[in-house]
Amino acid sequence: MMSGHGGHPSQNTISSNIAAVFPNNAPQNPQPISLLHIPPELVTRILLYLPPLDIISCKRTCRILYDLCSSSIFRYLIQMERSAVSDDMNPGLHYPERLLLLENREEAWAMLNFHRSVNVPIPYNPTGHWSFTDGALLLGTALDYHLPTAGHNYITLPSLSDARDQELDWKGYNLEREILEILEVDLAVHEHDLIAALTV
Repeated sequence: MMSGHGGHPSQNTISSNIAAVFPNNAPQNPQPISLLHIPPELVTRILLYLPPLDIISCKRTCRILYDLCSSSIFRYLIQMERSAVSDDMNPGLHYPERLLLLENREEAWAMLNFHRSVNVPIPYNPTGHWSFTDGALLLGTALDYHLPTAGHNYITLPSLSDARDQELDWKGYNLEREILEILEVDLAVHEHDLIAALTV
């Protein structure tokens, strides 16, 4: 409808045109999206930013999050928190394998029996020098009691499972006390090094 003054549209005409462009039932604000409506792969990536205790809390909220948080990667993160260890494994190792190694480690610690022991006889005069690295025991040797260290003997200690069948064989060296006295000694088994401080 046009007015009779100058051919300008009336207020009613403008209002009806705006209503045609923006109907009354059009949403004014975007609706929020539920976390459970996001694809599971994205939810998993989001949950990886959470600390292990929050992952446990999410796991208790509903069945969908329970299933997501029960995957090997989340179980591994939670187990690391319980075991107080950091992830220093091979980067190429998959999470199910990492979880299995960690669970085996925890089971081994749980099976420790401190009431069993193995007696290791010492067939020489020991001194106060000793070192224990990677299952090898190194003890200082004296030519006689109350004399300084003039050598060292070492032995690979057996495990409890095969101690009865394994022969305990000491090996080592002794030096003349008048020539050399050993002040300190230490082992680096992985590098096959023996470090000693000597005096002539």
